[in-house]
Amino acid sequence: MMGNQATEAMSTGQLTPAKKLSLFDAIGSTLAQMAPAAAIYYGLPVIFIATGIGSPLTILLSAIAIIIVGLSLTRFSAKHPSSGSLIKYIGMAFGGLTGTAASIVFIVGTVFLAGSAFIELGGWTSDSLALYGIHVHWAIPTVVLGLLIWGLTIIGIDRSTKIATIALVIEVLVLVGVSVYVLLDPPAGLSLKPFAPSSITGGLAGIGLGFPLAIYLFIGFENSAALAEETQNPKRNTKRAVLISIAVMTVFYLFVSYAVVTGFSNDNESLIKSSNPFIEVADRYLGRFAFLAVIAGFTSIVGMTIACLNGFSRVAFNSAREGLIPAKLSFVSKWRTPAGTLSLISGLGIAFALLFGFAGGAWVTGFGYLGTIGTIPLLIIYALLNIAVIIYPNKDLTIIQRYVLPVLGVISIALPLWAMVQPGQPKPVSYFPWIIAAVVVISLIYAWVQMKRDPSIAQRIISGTGSGEETAA
Repeated sequence: MMGNQATEAMSTGQLTPAKKLSLFDAIGSTLAQMAPAAAIYYGLPVIFIATGIGSPLTILLSAIAIIIVGLSLTRFSAKHPSSGSLIKYIGMAFGGLTGTAASIVFIVGTVFLAGSAFIELGGWTSDSLALYGIHVHWAIPTVVLGLLIWGLTIIGIDRSTKIATIALVIEVLVLVGVSVYVLLDPPAGLSLKPFAPSSITGGLAGIGLGFPLAIYLFIGFENSAALAEETQNPKRNTKRAVLISIAVMTVFYLFVSYAVVTGFSNDNESLIKSSNPFIEVADRYLGRFAFLAVIAGFTSIVGMTIACLNGFSRVAFNSAREGLIPAKLSFVSKWRTPAGTLSLISGLGIAFALLFGFAGGAWVTGFGYLGTIGTIPLLIIYALLNIAVIIYPNKDLTIIQRYVLPVLGVISIALPLWAMVQPGQPKPVSYFPWIIAAVVVISLIYAWVQMKRDPSIAQRIISGTGSGEETAA
């Protein structure tokens, strides 16, 4: 019976879970992938160094840029809900060659990002246990927890998404609770100074440094678009989930960053000297209950890893289903999950986590390398998505929707992309842009060969054949 179910699932090539995701589930998964606690712990300190106490304003500017990209994504998802999401829409606008190449670039990026999630999970667990006298090498929890999460994502989208959402609720409660405590009892009163342009360290130059870093806080906003086929009423709920998630995280990041700056009495010097400002504030205000911040960090990374695997695997699955990558990877489990691509991304992600962690000499270094090299491909995809809105024929859009906003979106993505590839980067970071450039070239060659072998790929992308749109609708 189980074998027949698996064979049937593989032959239909559809993601049709017994219980589809609600709008709340889709939003929860998307928010979990953005990992608010992990972003606050690891992202905010770097942003503070770049822009000082004016960081909340920098975050607001980055949120506007992400909203523009989100609007571009929803232009397509409202009409063509598909697990292929970004790659599917790029292929529809640019054709089979670019769509196929983009799928490879995206998958490479997601493998590196999955690796960064796994190593962060293992490293955070190892460091947290060390606080209580339990010493375990980061590689052990990286592998053990990585395999556990892979198993959770295999046995059903509804189960894994609910776990990610529960993890999200725990971290949000802790971070919001600490922030409210700070604002109710501020050390030096409340002020609007963090939102003043004059508070940004270095002015425009500071924004140039901090803006790309703030963009990274929102990576993962497209998660719900990749889950469209498994979501109730995807043409309506996917768009809502994307935009609501961005809005919620904008308010959250502004609130928490403002509370942290306030907790440091708007003192720029002491703020940038802190290795983890939020944890320092939590220690000061929570006292013996500060361990809750550690728990929030763990649940954040768990939720993020689950959501990452769910979202990334669906896009890769759609690429396999449409023949852009080997069709065997489109295997669907008896739980109607993309077992082939989940296993591919999980396996390579764990391997990359170990490789970069040991090569970097410390898990934190490996995490930084994996996150940096994995983000470059996604920024390229985001930029292409905005251009796709301009190219793809859609008479329903106004001039502002079709031209002005996408152009602004490309510009906003170009800033962090340039910050990552500009000359003068330290080694080995300076090699990363060249690695991705090689991936792009190889992907284009691969796509050209695939198109020669199977010219119908272009038509499948444009028409939506194999994407499951009918099922999703």
